[in-house]
Amino acid sequence: MRSRTSVLLLVGLVVAASVVSASAADKPIFTLTDPRGDDYGDGSLIYPQRDDIDLGELDIVSFSAYADKAGTIFEVAFAKPVRKPERRPIDELGTSLDSVAKLGFYNFNVDIYIDIDRVPGSGSTEMLPGRRATIDPAFAWEKAICLTPRPGPAASGLRSILEKQRKLELKKRQAHFTDEDEKQIAAAVARDVASDVFFPTLVWVTGNRVRFFVPASFLGGVAKATWGYVVADSVADLQSSVDLGAALGRDPRAPALMIVPVQPGRGPDFLGGGREDDNLEPPLVDIIVPPGVKQEDVLKSYDLRVDGPVRLPGVVPADLKK
Repeated sequence: MRSRTSVLLLVGLVVAASVVSASAADKPIFTLTDPRGDDYGDGSLIYPQRDDIDLGELDIVSFSAYADKAGTIFEVAFAKPVRKPERRPIDELGTSLDSVAKLGFYNFNVDIYIDIDRVPGSGSTEMLPGRRATIDPAFAWEKAICLTPRPGPAASGLRSILEKQRKLELKKRQAHFTDEDEKQIAAAVARDVASDVFFPTLVWVTGNRVRFFVPASFLGGVAKATWGYVVADSVADLQSSVDLGAALGRDPRAPALMIVPVQPGRGPDFLGGGREDDNLEPPLVDIIVPPGVKQEDVLKSYDLRVDGPVRLPGVVPADLKK
């Protein structure tokens, strides 16, 4: 993304069977660690009140990268084992959970924003829709990865959001909107999808760890410890990947991609503990922050007076060894 309305994506590629998770047994390129017991966002978030998600299941304890001959295998480790999809209905039509979440997990999204060039302000500071947060310009990113249980619907949902945003912007600038305009917007979004955001489809889940493959063609090679990484997770919304009927903007009704919102009180379909009339509190459960920085302070740092969302800092693994 080069602006708020230019979120770009690359649909996850189904790679050859020769890419195997065995390479993850080798020495990692880097590992970032995160404290246990901080899966509460800014300190106030409460897990959805239901029996298939428990405290600790979205508590990130480490994030690693491993070299593979065809790209990079990333690994996220949680404080508790990853809950696997069961054969049980999740809607009135009897749709089975395991038929929807086919990658071996269903409760979470993990977003990774990668600053490759390490030039402040060069890249995007926007996060995926519904995160209610931005990236610190010092870590403006060139590539993003979204590990989500339903990569196909997430990709199509993001395309739809982009197209709708661009149509609304164009209509503000010109008196008429034609079929040709619509075709050009669709074509532009289609071109954009080839470059910046990747939805993994090759995933392995073992115990408390989930590994996923990202091809070298997307990152321009194997991941490096000298790049900057912003890592955040959230509760996944399987049944409504995106609501395009909602208004655009930063209000609670804004389009949200595969993410459960935060609201006041407690309930089964949202993160509880939200503040009344607060449309900037991020529904992010856990983030990795640099040494000396507190997650709670970062996620509380928005400013309602100026509609200023939080800015998530990145971490450069190579800098941690200096």
